[in-house]
Amino acid sequence: MKQLAYTHENGFTMREKEVLSYISLGFSSKQIAERLYISINTVANHRRNMLHKKGASNCAELVKIDNS
Repeated sequence: MKQLAYTHENGFTMREKEVLSYISLGFSSKQIAERLYISINTVANHRRNMLHKKGASNCAELVKIDNS
């Protein structure tokens, strides 16, 4: 049975929150992938999922929404 990822009150998983924190610091997808030991494609998937969950059109908007 597949275990579901823990979701924070903002709707993001713990890993998505980690990715978002690096995005907000200005890290590139490659830099994030290297720091979290995941592929660049996985970073892109997390980014896309977060944009969809919040209805944001870009990462700047996503960071703004998360900080409000």
